[in-house]
Amino acid sequence: MITTLVALAVAVVPGALLGFVVPPGRYRWAVWASAPALTLGLTTVAMGWLPKLGLPESATAVLVVELLLAVAAIVVSRFFPAGLVPAERRSDGDGPQTAEASATTGRAALLTRFRLPMVRPRWGDMIGVGVPAVVSVAYGWVLLGRLIAPPGWDAMNHGYFTRRILDLGSATIASACSTGSTESTLTCSFYPLATNVSWAQAVELSGGRISTAMTAWSILVGPLTLVAGVYACVRLLGGRPVVASAAALAPTFIGPLWYSVVTGRITQQTGPAMAVGIALLAALTLRGRHPVRLGLLTGLAGAGLVMSHTYDVLVVAVLAVGLLVLIRQRMTVRSAAAGAAAGVIGGIAALAPFLGPLTSANGERDSNQPALLGQLGEAFEYWVTDQQRYVLLGFPQPGGADYQLSVPSIRVGLVITIACLLASPLSLVFRQLRWARPWLITGVVFTAIGVWTTYSDSAPAMLLSGLWYGVRERLRSMIFPVYGVVAVAGAVAIGLAVQWLVTRLVTRARSWRESTVPAAVAAGLLVLVVAGLSALPATWHPLRGEFKRRAPVGEDYVRTYEWLAKNTPPGKVVAYDRHRQFMTWSYIDYGVPVLFGLPPLPVFDVQNYDRRWNAWNWLVNDEAATPAGCDVNRFGIEYVVVGGGRYMPGGWERHYTPDLIKVSTRLSLVQQFGKIDIYQVTDQGRACTPSGS
Repeated sequence: MITTLVALAVAVVPGALLGFVVPPGRYRWAVWASAPALTLGLTTVAMGWLPKLGLPESATAVLVVELLLAVAAIVVSRFFPAGLVPAERRSDGDGPQTAEASATTGRAALLTRFRLPMVRPRWGDMIGVGVPAVVSVAYGWVLLGRLIAPPGWDAMNHGYFTRRILDLGSATIASACSTGSTESTLTCSFYPLATNVSWAQAVELSGGRISTAMTAWSILVGPLTLVAGVYACVRLLGGRPVVASAAALAPTFIGPLWYSVVTGRITQQTGPAMAVGIALLAALTLRGRHPVRLGLLTGLAGAGLVMSHTYDVLVVAVLAVGLLVLIRQRMTVRSAAAGAAAGVIGGIAALAPFLGPLTSANGERDSNQPALLGQLGEAFEYWVTDQQRYVLLGFPQPGGADYQLSVPSIRVGLVITIACLLASPLSLVFRQLRWARPWLITGVVFTAIGVWTTYSDSAPAMLLSGLWYGVRERLRSMIFPVYGVVAVAGAVAIGLAVQWLVTRLVTRARSWRESTVPAAVAAGLLVLVVAGLSALPATWHPLRGEFKRRAPVGEDYVRTYEWLAKNTPPGKVVAYDRHRQFMTWSYIDYGVPVLFGLPPLPVFDVQNYDRRWNAWNWLVNDEAATPAGCDVNRFGIEYVVVGGGRYMPGGWERHYTPDLIKVSTRLSLVQQFGKIDIYQVTDQGRACTPSGS
């Protein structure tokens, strides 16, 4: 629990402090809705510039700099009070003053700059944000809580990055991208690690486990950020509190909010959640009263998103344009230009140390071929008419198994969702649905992009899809908030259509023509129904089961990790079949050094990683292995761990034969926990001959 709370605090507090750079009211609330992204922006500044300046670069040092930068920004903002402090409170008086009176007035004016009035939110808004926040977090705990570690292959990759940051006391990319714990070499020149640094900070402060900090982001930080961002966007465009609350909660049940973490990419969930708040900041920058302040914050938040989940900036751009058009605030060319310039300056200043690797990326952006090359009809079916796209919780994914459609709760939810989505274009007609138009536009734009990049291998399509490696599911996850919000818009549209019809056919009902009650009832009814359906075990058990399939389950794993942590000598490593049997968590959470880190990209030196596999093949008695005792000694391999009865689904290849490893004279069985076997390397396994290098 302590680690979870600390992880939430380090993710929110530094960015939330920047809210005091702008005046109280909607601008400050907008900044607070983007607090995690702003925190990651501060992280980006610190982790990029500390090494350049030759200063300490540990995760804790980065956190200290984040807080110092936030406080410095507040102090500096007070010395430029234009638009921040009301003019009458800054006035020094009209007539002549004595020196003593002038000094007193000057001190009072200075204090005024640091003592801004508070604007307390309305109870309706507090409840409107609080209820969906609590429900979303609770549902996330039901699905993702009580696991030994987060599910998915990439969760272990991210955990490895974080542990390396802690082990080396350095928040640099070079520290995290490595082939293993010993004799390591560089494997990549760029990777967005701001979130990993945040996890490392939480672990250093709390003494807890990395897996706990990661889970806190998927259950707390991501959903809370999404709720705050969606609610703020809807309210800004005139949506009533009940409708805004329903829109903020709907993505919890409609769309792949939770399924987006199934592969272990937690930032694939938190990135789109943060994109909503950043889009709001960007729109207010160009059409608000504080263009420079908000512009700098927008650039900083955008940099944080780039260094967390890069391609989600596309969602920011499209959603921000939709919001910008509809905000009821006069926009001048001068103000918009100042805001845009401030945003560019803020973003470039934060990302400057990473611009070289970010723009070149040395192969990190290789793209897969289109999944349905030349098949426009099939691509349209996948992105638009496949019913799997609209099932509750977004599981299973489109184009896959449809076994969920036989579940009554899923079928009812599917019918309701599709009906609401079909009605959502009426948001272009009803004035009360102005708030829904940016979301509808965003959904249409990215659906069109999805169809195009799924069937076309043209140079522009391949360049664009390369941002998400050409994986269709990543693009769906990028816009997961859209499905729930647009469904609420459709429900409200149905309610407004019924209201319009009744008030024109029934004389006594004409007084209800301008009432906002039908919209609130329709939105609330939709959310209550889908929440009730999603609460049924038949709805959420399959997704929970999928998470458990991709995570270590059972005390045997914990006992194995603890035994290895206790018995592995300093300077030695443990070898296992990479992430396939979940053993990497022994390194991530328990600090047991590992043989296999991240495989290098082709443009880097691959010999180091190949020699690690040579040592592995030699020890597990592979029939094609060549003597590699010298490499065993070089990397310091002490134990080999196999088994467990569970393995990562997805067709990951096994790199050993159980029968051969049992008869290997290079290993000796020293411990068993259930089906997990721990072997120790024998002298024969370490034998180094001239041909064994």
